Amino acid sequence: MSDPILDLPLLSETDRSWAEIASARLDLFLADHAGCEQQAALAALSLADRYLDDADLVDRLTSLAMEEIVHFRRVGAVLRSRSIYAGRKRSNPWVQALLKNIKDRREPHHKVDRLLVGALIEARSCERFTRLMEVTDDAEVKELLADLGPAEARHWRMFYDLAARELPQEDLRIRWQAWLEFERDLTAGGGRLPTVHG
Repeated sequence: MSDPILDLPLLSETDRSWAEIASARLDLFLADHAGCEQQAALAALSLADRYLDDADLVDRLTSLAMEEIVHFRRVGAVLRSRSIYAGRKRSNPWVQALLKNIKDRREPHHKVDRLLVGALIEARSCERFTRLMEVTDDAEVKELLADLGPAEARHWRMFYDLAARELPQEDLRIRWQAWLEFERDLTAGGGRLPTVHG
């Protein structure tokens, strides 16, 4: 998929039916969205901690973590204004499946795969936000997604650019294509839950 507006690398589009499901249960979508923002901040800090010798990566990922915390607070404010209790952090089987597919422990391949997974998560989140904006009539949620969607687009590019430093261009292209195909096949089994990656 190459949306001329989003310019995302994804190989598939989310079906409109998912957006309709999420629009009908914005309480669950927003609660899950808050958890995703929190986990994104934690994941960025974890990756920065693992590669403390990479000053560029540490600088970019700690900045990303701060931005994700701002997003978490913003979604939390929307939840509170609607008297929605987010509850305990939900598991994200889609993200877990991506992480489980990282099998190469050699460096720099492990580092590249972690970064490419980050790029996929951000790209799919951006795509889902856009699909939901097309369906929902909720002005506050539309404004939220319109603000946060472009941030997700920036984030996937940042992860990809960090990975691109580590491998020759052709090696990266082959690895990225394999991840894109894996994500496409993984996502094909979803689209039924009112969660960001459901």
